[in-house]
This record gives sequence, structure tokens and C-alpha cells, in this order.
Amino acid sequence: MMAIIGMFFQDGLTGSAWGDWANYTASPLRAFESELGVQAPVGFWDPVGFTSDGDVSTFKRRRSVELKHGRISMMAAMGYITPEITGKLPGFLSPSAGLKFADIPNGLAAVSKVPVAGWAQIAAYFGFVEFSGGFEDYKTGTPGDYGFKVLTSSDPEEKTKKLSAELANGRLAMMAIIGMFFQDGLTGSAWGDWANYTASPLRAFESELGVQAPVGFWDPVGFTSDGDVSTFKRRRSVELKHGRISMMAAMGYITPEITGKLPGFLSPSAGLKFADIPNGLAAVSKVPVAGWAQIAAYFGFVEFSGGFEDYKTGTPGDYGFKVLTSSDPEEKTKKLSAELANGRLAMMAIIGMFFQDGLTGSAWGDWANYTASPLRAFESELGVQAPVGFWDPVGFTSDGDVSTFKRRRSVELKHGRISMMAAMGYITPEITGKLPGFLSPSAGLKFADIPNGLAAVSKVPVAGWAQIAAYFGFVEFSGGFEDYKTGTPGDYGFKVLTSSDPEEKTKKLSAELANGRLAMMAIIGMFFQDGLTGSAWGDWANYTASPLRAFESELGVQAPVGFWDPVGFTSDGDVSTFKRRRSVELKHGRISMMAAMGYITPEITGKLPGFLSPSAGLKFADIPNGLAAVSKVPVAGWAQIAAYFGFVEFSGGFEDYKTGTPGDYGFKVLTSSDPEEKTKKLSAELANGRLAMMAIIGMFFQDGLTGSAWGDWANYTASPLRAFESELGVQAPVGFWDPVGFTSDGDVSTFKRRRSVELKHGRISMMAAMGYITPEITGKLPGFLSPSAGLKFADIPNGLAAVSKVPVAGWAQIAAYFGFVEFSGGFEDYKTGTPGDYGFKVLTSSDPEEKTKKLSAELANGRLAMMAIIGMFFQDGLTGSAWGDWANYTASPLRAFESELGVQAPVGFWDPVGFTSDGDVSTFKRRRSVELKHGRISMMAAMGYITPEITGKLPGFLSPSAGLKFADIPNGLAAVSKVPVAGWAQIAAYFGFVEFSGGFEDYKTGTPGDYGFKVLTSSDPEEKTKKLSAELANGRLAMMAIIGMFFQDGLTGSAWGDWANYTASPLRAFENELGVQAPVGFFDPFGLTKDGDAEAFQRRRATELKNGRVAMLATMGYIAPEYSRFPGFCSPSEGVKFADLPNGLAALGKVPGAGWMQILLFLGLVEKALYTYDPSRQPGDYKNAGVLGVPNGSTMAPGEGRNRKLNSELANGRLAMMAIIGMFFQDGLTGSAWGDWANYTDSPLRAFENETGVQAPVGYFDPLGMSKDGDVTTFRRRRESELKNGRVAMFAAMGYIVPEYFRFPGYLSPAKSLKFSEVPNGLAALGKVPFTGWVQIFLFCGMVDFGLYRADESRDPGDYANGGILGVPNASGPMSDAEGRKRKLNSELANGRLAMVAITGMLFQNGMFGTTGPAMWGF
Repeated sequence: MMAIIGMFFQDGLTGSAWGDWANYTASPLRAFESELGVQAPVGFWDPVGFTSDGDVSTFKRRRSVELKHGRISMMAAMGYITPEITGKLPGFLSPSAGLKFADIPNGLAAVSKVPVAGWAQIAAYFGFVEFSGGFEDYKTGTPGDYGFKVLTSSDPEEKTKKLSAELANGRLAMMAIIGMFFQDGLTGSAWGDWANYTASPLRAFESELGVQAPVGFWDPVGFTSDGDVSTFKRRRSVELKHGRISMMAAMGYITPEITGKLPGFLSPSAGLKFADIPNGLAAVSKVPVAGWAQIAAYFGFVEFSGGFEDYKTGTPGDYGFKVLTSSDPEEKTKKLSAELANGRLAMMAIIGMFFQDGLTGSAWGDWANYTASPLRAFESELGVQAPVGFWDPVGFTSDGDVSTFKRRRSVELKHGRISMMAAMGYITPEITGKLPGFLSPSAGLKFADIPNGLAAVSKVPVAGWAQIAAYFGFVEFSGGFEDYKTGTPGDYGFKVLTSSDPEEKTKKLSAELANGRLAMMAIIGMFFQDGLTGSAWGDWANYTASPLRAFESELGVQAPVGFWDPVGFTSDGDVSTFKRRRSVELKHGRISMMAAMGYITPEITGKLPGFLSPSAGLKFADIPNGLAAVSKVPVAGWAQIAAYFGFVEFSGGFEDYKTGTPGDYGFKVLTSSDPEEKTKKLSAELANGRLAMMAIIGMFFQDGLTGSAWGDWANYTASPLRAFESELGVQAPVGFWDPVGFTSDGDVSTFKRRRSVELKHGRISMMAAMGYITPEITGKLPGFLSPSAGLKFADIPNGLAAVSKVPVAGWAQIAAYFGFVEFSGGFEDYKTGTPGDYGFKVLTSSDPEEKTKKLSAELANGRLAMMAIIGMFFQDGLTGSAWGDWANYTASPLRAFESELGVQAPVGFWDPVGFTSDGDVSTFKRRRSVELKHGRISMMAAMGYITPEITGKLPGFLSPSAGLKFADIPNGLAAVSKVPVAGWAQIAAYFGFVEFSGGFEDYKTGTPGDYGFKVLTSSDPEEKTKKLSAELANGRLAMMAIIGMFFQDGLTGSAWGDWANYTASPLRAFENELGVQAPVGFFDPFGLTKDGDAEAFQRRRATELKNGRVAMLATMGYIAPEYSRFPGFCSPSEGVKFADLPNGLAALGKVPGAGWMQILLFLGLVEKALYTYDPSRQPGDYKNAGVLGVPNGSTMAPGEGRNRKLNSELANGRLAMMAIIGMFFQDGLTGSAWGDWANYTDSPLRAFENETGVQAPVGYFDPLGMSKDGDVTTFRRRRESELKNGRVAMFAAMGYIVPEYFRFPGYLSPAKSLKFSEVPNGLAALGKVPFTGWVQIFLFCGMVDFGLYRADESRDPGDYANGGILGVPNASGPMSDAEGRKRKLNSELANGRLAMVAITGMLFQNGMFGTTGPAMWGF
């Protein structure tokens, strides 16, 4: 097997699998075996296949380039080494700059020290060498031979030897210099004595505990990149502790298995012996609560008695226990290092043990003893073969159903058999030829006429497909479907494939399974390749019609990728369009290369001397690098740039891709007179330009984000990324993270307040998460929660269910305690010190560094806990348990229908919309019955689309009386209007008969979908369920399919099949018209052209062009005046200068009436006289309009050029229409359509941006424009109303919730004998409250609104002179802290807005569904 694989490989590569190599001269390996650089023992080596085309010229050019790179690398490598050994040159590198050679550091650090003139000399010398020597060495002689005989020789043999040696050394040098650059950048030295480079970041912790050979210090994530020794030692201490626990835990798994368990009792009081405790994870639920308490107490004693200072006062992990450490420092380090290494292994081991234990029931030991593992279910079944064994990653067999497993195996065998035959059916006719004679004598169709592969599908006659289908049916139904029940899957009694010997049969079927799996993969690949290339295998050279071939020899198609067009721009095969795109790509690449260099060059070489604009006194040195330069360059500068661009673009013309090669404008430095050389240069330029386009996009992004597109980050201190990078909670490896931009305003006080709130939320979440877990493990507290109510702690359920069980007094105590903690601690922690530090030193510390570390750890843990508690609430509300053993929670709504018909692996029961949330089994079964019926109809409908296309239509008449044949009925939706009324009446009558005769009770009296027709179902309940489940799954697919077919049919005239056959589709009507461009093609989602009216289409297209032209002018009219305006007067008579006219919409009221009249008259003249619509011409093409619309200018001749320009204009016009709409919107909203927001101080968005209720991240939000008039009084009145409405809504929302858990005792109305407990919750209460109650409510509201809390214009909205905390009249007076008051009112506004949304939803849900209480809010 090894030999034949090698023979196949060698034969395919060399043309011979064995024998005398000298006889096989045609092998591609021979092409370059005697070329320069091919040396023993490797020989010629090209694993990527660059030389597979056998192009000697290209090979020699690459060899020449390799030699040059090698020479530079050898010089660069020596340039690193020489100054370290021989010292540096004496004297000055730059006398004018006073810069000595001795001042230049070695390596990468020299880059920024060499003056600009030095770099210029280096670049000039490189250019001189490169251009004077020429580039033709590899054409006219030997690559790398420029006539310098010291490096080469006059003797050809000697020259080859020298250049080969140089190539080998150059390859080593290229590897060396890459390593030197990397090491230099990382350590500050590319080589030399490591001891001399003490500043490297790699040195920080190299002598610390745990750094051992052969790895040394290893920190790939960069935790120690800050060089903080204290943090490093603390982590090392934690690692030692984790390792010690893991070593004990790992031994705790192993020891009881070997030595047995301890004798006697673990808990005498509970009568629990050590022998009763299972090994591993199963022990968790067996250890009594007191045992866990002892374990926790011991852990606490060890942790707190030993202290946490080991890493500060000595060596991490050294607590004075000399058995583990030593009094000898060297011995102590050795012991702790060994312990660290063992602990690391143990941490890995215990993780694996936990995983294996959870999966198999044993973390180690004899696998044979663990028979209950789910991994064992099918390990001896057919198809389980070494080395993989049983493999089911999706979990189809997780239910352990052997019958289902065998049925699937039977299906897999059948699919494999068909796939093996199909794969051979592709290959055999190519090798053996096709059968002689006729496939269909009646049709005169020979076997030789049938093409191979997918192309045969449309050639086989209908009768042939009918025979195939009939044979399939005969085989399937005669053999039966019971093979997997009565014996072995796939065994139908044909002993050639199987055997009478059970062992032999299993072996044959296992082999067949394996081969069938390969064949299924093969046939899928063959179908894909056949559809793509026209051949599933064979000689690619024979398939010249493949769309992959269209542009494979064009400019820019380079190894190893070849031609690459994933979007399909070239799928139409239009060579002219391809070349035009390639020309555009070259231009974009050239601009991008210049732009990328324009970012880099000024950083290295410095900026040009002198003035950029002498008139403006602007020096080149004053222009910042990057995007910041955009606003600094004067208008005249931009005008010059635009004019130069225009000159280059128009003088060069746009015809390069038509008259020659794209990108060739005659400048032979970039191209060449030699066509081959020109193609090579342009291909290289394309590749570099593509890189540059990627680079410049990244540079723009980084520049906009950080203020620098590259360079030393330390120099850019003004970046918004730096604002809070040293604040509490900023931890490696993420650093400061604020993707939403809450801190973009740089407000440190607000940041610290948020950090304080985050700490509080995290602390509550940590306690809440532990409150879920602890009672499940340790049990609940003994005694009574409420003695007066006789309520024990044991009576309180765990999780959300406890909410309704805790008495009102308990909730009052909790609320009171929260209030006490919150108000006694104050809210000023983030102002007067560190957020979260309330003086409790167990959580913080007196040491500032230690305090920051503790609070940072608490923040991280709190963030995890907030995520955990959200998940716990969700899982608890959904399943009845936030964690623990799912089997114990039988009341979850997820369980209601999990064993019903249609619930199949791997999804299980799925009801995301919640139709079954009411648990109504009858309704569920009725819906399942309806789904089955819909699926059956959809399966028949989908087949009804496909069958007539393949098998043809029925013979004879559909309606003899109407003379209508079946062949006259079109396929699909078009048939609806062709079938006569009597036909539809028969269909409707048959539907009614089926529906009413079968009845609607199937889902009540038995199984949904079972009407007694046993072919579809079965008398066997298990088989019936399986068949109906399969039918459900297929019906769901068919419902999706038929919807898609209807949609495609309505859109294209065909639901499937060959698109070329459907010429009448409305999509075809205008697909070659102006404005139809790839990749979208013709696009008319509204169906404006569905009537096929070509004249109306052309009129609309002309209108679109005009609108686009106006929009392009309007867009430029917004932008241009920001940089330059006309001099002089717009209206001399009115004294209005162009400079007086504001930009944008504000100009509407400034232009005089005569100006508008001139504009209107000019538009009318253009529209009605100059450019009149001519139906005989293309839209937008006017008889007397020249290029750029110049009247009677040089008109464009009809043809491709004019079409392309009009198409481009349409596309640009569409963009401009979108742009101008956005500009109008932004201008109307902000006062500026674009530009620097800081310059537009009079925007209506600014009017109220500092008012109450304006909060990040939305800011001021007024989409309806209520405040666009800038009326502050009206704004404040609305804000006050919003606060009041929000307060009422918060009360109302709470009023829905509270009475579900607590109502007032006694009477609401003694006179009416109406108790509070008798008033229903929600809207139903409206009819129960007596009239006098409503009067009291109305009077109280009026007193509060008009008497107690009256608006005061001198105060913030919602802030009343006599309103204290929580609105208590005269309780504590107004708040003196203005910032605190505003923050509280902002919070109240936000909460009130939520409450208004909530109460609206509650009223709607209550009124619509009658729900109140937990059913309304999800508990």
C-alpha cells in the first residue's frame, strides 16, 4: 500500500513510477534541474509550484531577484555584526549636522538617527546600481552576472559555482536578517552578548521562581508586559496554591481506587460511611452539609492564618513549612520550582479528570468497569471501526435508541451504494467507452449520444426516467424496510454483498460502509466540479468551455492564486469591461501606493523645506501628517491638486485598455516596449497596488482613531483611546474597553461614578449568584424565617419562586437594609477617594496599591457575576432551576411536549414563538394535524412543479368538451387561469370530500395525521410515529420549497429549471437597457416595469438621469463653497455679495427674487428648448448636447463608450440623490450638511444639549422636531410634564406588581363594606372603586399639581421648592448639590420613560388578554 501510493505519486510527478530515470526526459521536474542554484542534496525544490508552467525566462528572472535579495541580506547581516566587533568608523557621518558615526546606534534604532540627506544618498545609490546595471542580466546571460568577475568569473563552470554558493549564502542571510530584525525589535539587539542588553522586556522576570529550562520565562499572553514584579509574584503565589489543590484533588481521584476508602464513618450522626461515598464528581451530592462546612472552614483557616503576604515578604508559596520549602534559599527555590511544574501538570490533569468523569462516570481506571457511560451505547455496532471507533459528534444517538440507530445505518448503506454506483458511472464511460446500440430505439437515441455527467439529465427520455424510478421503487418496496429490525442493516439476503457467516457479513458491510462514505464525499465533489467546469474528473485541457477559463491569461492573473473573481464580475465574459476594470484597478493602486508612501515618508525623512504657500505664510513643516492635513492645505492647493488630476486623467485619455494594455500610457519606466516585460511590470504593479489599497484603508482607520496611521504610539498622547487607560478596572490583556463610547467626553467624575455603580452591581450579583447555589449544596438554614407566620427557611423554594413566598415584612426589612446601607455609606466614594471604597478594609486596604488590586479583582468577578445572574434568572424562569440536575425539575414548560409527534433530534422540541406556553395538549395536537396537512399539500405541490418538466405531461384531454389538452396547460402559476371553472370546482369538491369524510377529530381520537391509510402510517404505534415524524420533517421542507417556488415563478416565470428557456420573464424585459450594471443586474423591486412598456421605461430612465445630474450639481454646491466662493456680487443692485450667502438651505431666504426668477427661467430654457426628450435616442442623450452637457459641443458617437459614460453617470447620480437627501436632512437638523460640527454653533440640536434629560450615549434626541423653534420655556414645560407623567407611570407600574404579593388590610370603603382584598388588580379595578374614591383621587391629584408642587421657572423641571427627598413635602428641603440634583432628575426621567413604555404595554396586555400578575411579567 505504501509502495503503490508512492508509485502513483512518482508517476504523476515524473511520468514513471519506477525504472531508469534517464529515460523520462519529459518530467516537469527536469525543466530546471540544471539551472543555477540547484545543488545537492536537495536538488531542484519548488514545493509551491512557481515553476509548474515551465517558463524559463520567468524562472531566471526570479533567480536574479533572489540573488539581489541575498546580496542585500548578506550585507545587512554583516552590517549588524561588524560594528559590534570592529567598532564604528571614525569621524563624522554628517559634518553639517555634527553627527559622528559613533553616535549612530546599531540595528533598527539607527533608522531614525540617519539624516534625510543620508537616506537620499542611499536611495540614489540604490537607484544608480539598479538602473545602470540594467534588469536584463537573466535574459542576456546568467542571473546575477553583471560583469564584476570578483563575484563571478570568466570561466562558466567557476561562475556557476560562485553564484550557486552566493545563492546558498544569500538564502541563509535572508533567514538571518529576518530573525535579526525580529530579535532586535524584541530585545534591542540582533545578536551579540545577551548579557550586554539589560533593558530588554524579556529580562524582567527571567530569574524568578518557576522559570525553568528548557522553556525559560514564558508569557505568550503578555501578563507581565508592564514589568510589575509585585503583581508577578502575587500571580506566582496563586499559581502555587492552585497547583497544590490540584495535586491533592488528582491524588484524591486516584488513591481510593488503589488503596480503598477509609474505614468507619464519615458522619456517625447520619450513619454515612466513607465506603458509601462514590469517587469523583458523584461525591458532591453525598457529602453532608456539615462536611462541606468543615471543608470551607478549614480552607478559610488555612488561607487567613497563613496570610496573603507571602509574595511580598519573601518567596511566593513559602509559609514557613520547611517540608515543602527549605531554610536554604537555593534548595527552597528548587523545591518550589518542582512544585510549580508538578502543580501545572496537576491542573491540566484535574481538568481532564473532571471532563472524563462527567462524560464517562470515571476520571481514570479500568474502562471495563464503567458500563453505564453513554459512550458505550453503540460501540460494537456495524460501522464502528478503528482507529476512530464510534463517532457521533452531533449526538444523534444520545437517546440510546438502538432501533433508530440501525435504521439510520441502513439508510447510510443505501446512500453509500447509490453513491458508489454514481461515482463509477462518472468514471467508467470515460475509460471503457459507452455501450453500443440504442438507449431508445423509438427516439433514435444511441448510448453514444448521451453526454457524461450532469449534462445527461436533460438527454435521457421521459420513459427512461420512468423506468429508473420504477426500478428504484421495485427494489425499495420488494426488499422491504425491515432489514434493520429483523437482522443486520443492509442485509437483504444477497450473499455476494453480505455472507451467511455473521462475522464475515459484518466485515463486508463495514467495508461497504467505509467505501460508501468515501463515495458520498466523492459524488458531491463530482457534482460540484461538473457543474462548475463541465467535467467531474479527467483531463482539464479537454474542457475549453468552462467559465473558469475566460480570463485566465489576462493581466494581473498571477500564481499561486490564478484568476480570482469570487463575486462574479466577469461572469458575462465581456473582455472589454474586464480590461476597463483592470485599468481602473491599476489607477487606484498607483494612487494608493503614493498615498501610503505619503504617510510614511514625512515621518522618516522629514518634511520639505520652505513654504507650501508663500502668500499664506504656510510652511511645509506646518502641515500635520495624515488626515489632519486635509483642513490645513489652502483652497488654492486643493484646486491645483484637482487640476493636476484632471490634466493627467484627460490628457492620457481613457482608451488605454482598448488600444493596448490597461495601464500603459507610454511611460516606459512603468511599462516597457517589450510586451512580455510590460505585462510583467504591470502585473507586479497590480499586486503592489492591491496591497497599498489595503494599507491605505487601514492607515485612514488607524489615523482617525489614534491620530497616527503608524509610528511610535508613545508620541500620540492626544488619542481618545488614552483617556482612562490607568483607571480602576482597566486590566490586561484587554486594557481600557469602551466600545459604546460612554467615556468619549473625557469626564473623569462621570467615569468614576459609573465605576462605583458597577462595583455595587457586581457585589449584589456575586451575592445573588451565591444565593442560588449555596442552598442547593449546603442546604437551608434551620428554624423559622417568620415565626409569626409559621414559615420555615426550609419552606422557601430556591430562585425566582421564592419571590412570592417571602412575607411582606421580610421584603420591607430587605428594602430598609438596602436603604440604610446605601444612604449611610453615602454616594461620594468616587469623589473623595476610590470608587467602591467605603472604609471596609477587608474588601479594600489601607495600602493604595493593594486597594486598587483588590477592587480591580472585585470588578472582574462582579462582571462575571452580573453575566451569571442574568443567565440564572433566564434559565430559572424558563426551566424552574438556574442550575443543578435537570432531571429534578419536571414542572418546566420546556417539558410539556418533549415526547410529542414531530419532536426530533438534534433540535428537540422547538417553539420560539411560545404557541404552546399554555400547555394545552389538545390545541398542540390540532396544530400538529394542520401542519401535517399543509406539509402533504406542499409536498404534492412541489412535485407538481417538478414532475411535468422531467416526465412530460399526461396524454389526452384535460377537458374534452373545451378541447383543452394536458399539454396546453402551462407549468406553475400560469396554469391558474388556464384550468376551466369545472376543473376548479372538481378540485374544490375533492378537497372538501377528503377533509369532511376523514373528519377533523384525528388529533382527538388518536395520532394527528392518522386517518387509517396505513401506507402513510402503520398499525405499529412506534412505526406510525416514525413515519409521521418523517412526513412532518419533509412537509416542513416542502412548505419552504413551495413558497420559494411561488416567489420565483411569479418573478421569473419559472420555479426551477434552465433559466435560458424562460424568455418571457418580466426580469428579461429591460436586462440590456441603459443603467443595468453588474453585479445587481436589472433591479425593479416595485415592479414599475412589469407591464413591459419600453417607452415608459425610457422616459423614467431619462428622468432619473436628469434628477441624478441635478443631485450631483447640488451635492457639489454644498461642498465647494466651504472651500472657495466666487468673488464680487451675486446681486449688485441689492448689494448682496456671494460671500454674504450662507451655504445650504439657509441660502433659500437670502437669494433675491430676481435670482430665483433667473434660475427658474434657465431651468425652463434647458428643459423645454435646449435639451428636449427624443424617444428615438437613448435616455439622457440629447441631439445638441456635447461632452459634459456643453450645448452643440463635440457629441459622442453612438456606441459602447457613450453607453458606458451614461451608465457611470446613472450610478453616480443615484449616489448623489442619496447624498443630497441626507445633506438636506442633516442641514435642516443641524445647520450643516457636512464639515466640522464644532463650527455650527447655531444648530437647533445645540439649543437644549445641556438640559435635564440629555444623557449619553444618545445625547439630545428630538426626531419629531418639537423643539426646533428654540423656545426654552416650552421645552422646560414639556420636560416637567414628562417628569410628572413618568412619576405617575412608575407608580402605576408598581401598582400592577405590588398587589400580587401584598395588599392593605382592612377596608377601602367601610361605608360600602369594600375591602382592599376585594378590589381586583389592573383594569378590572376601574369598575370596583366607588365614586367617592375617584373624587378623592381627583382632588388629591389637583392639590398636588396646583397647590403643593407648583412649577417655578427659576428651578429645574421637576425640582419643587417644598419637595424633599422622594417628594416628601418639606422633608429635607431642596438639594444643595446642583450636579447631584441634575443626576437624580436625569435618572428619574430615564426610569420614567421606561415606566411609560411599561405601563402602556401592561394596559394593552391586560385589556387584550386579561392577564395580570406573574403571567404578565414572566415569573
